[in-house]
Amino acid sequence: MTDRVGVGVVGLGFVGAGAHLHAFRSLKNASLVAVCDRNEDTLEKRAKRHNVAAKYRDFEKMLQDPNVDAVVVSVPTDLHARMTIAALQAGKHVICEMPFAPNMDDVDKMLAAAKSSGKILMPSLNFRFTPNYVKAKELIDAGVLGSVKSIMYREWIPAADLAAQWPPGSWVWNLKETGGPLFTLAVWSIDLMRWLTQSDFESVDPICQHFPIEKLGGTLGYNAFVNYRFPGGVSGNLQTSGAVAHSCSSSVLEVIGDNTHSLKGNWNNELTLFGSEPDQQYWKFREQGGHRQWGHMQMDEHFCDCVLQGRQPSISPEDGRRAVEVSLKIVGK
Repeated sequence: MTDRVGVGVVGLGFVGAGAHLHAFRSLKNASLVAVCDRNEDTLEKRAKRHNVAAKYRDFEKMLQDPNVDAVVVSVPTDLHARMTIAALQAGKHVICEMPFAPNMDDVDKMLAAAKSSGKILMPSLNFRFTPNYVKAKELIDAGVLGSVKSIMYREWIPAADLAAQWPPGSWVWNLKETGGPLFTLAVWSIDLMRWLTQSDFESVDPICQHFPIEKLGGTLGYNAFVNYRFPGGVSGNLQTSGAVAHSCSSSVLEVIGDNTHSLKGNWNNELTLFGSEPDQQYWKFREQGGHRQWGHMQMDEHFCDCVLQGRQPSISPEDGRRAVEVSLKIVGK
């Protein structure tokens, strides 16, 4: 292997193309050498835009490409396990989009394949690289809040945005096969809480609902309110909705310490520290492009560094497994 990882991306939709293709085209430790999608028109357009010569509609053929060292699996959730296992068995390192799979049996098969192959399997938990969350983690670890006593996260996504990303009939609306939109999206906030607190949940108490939104063609709205408890009496709360209007959309992180200091993060680029000396500190992060602002580029760079240096990423397969396990509990599976 050279000083660059040869990367192939399968699944050229919202995240595969919108985040990973842009990221790998910009990295100095990666070469975007192949793309794969079963839709020929999508494949041709993405390959042309990103100047990728090797184009595949057959995933197995991409796995036979000797220039591909690593694969990004960015397809519908129910296809993750089959493609990830095939890539690992073909000797490729893998970034798998989240959730790993819609059931724990498939997740465990993926982890077993990673272990037996000796290759890297990294879950795409990009919130760990999102600029304002990285800063929050730095402040928490430095003891600025004292001991964390409570952590809350609210994510209200406009229903129209979800319908635009996944039109009626798309895979995500199939609760039985893929787990649905709430299961699909909750994994990042679950992992964010575990990462910031450096601990795991002792209890998870969810209330959730799904319901059709007829004005959008029958896509599913959802609401969930989840109370968590961490070791040491630390409390947590997740509020998430995919049924609001644009005027009500929000993404808010709040962390409260035992020394009257607290943090509030808005979206992916703002963080405020509330305390006494000084009374308030504010950071605004300005990254170019969504692939940087949401942390995908930084995450992909970390993955490639690990491949080149022969070490395991800071995000483990077990982190991905735990996020799926808790998300399944939230939706009652």
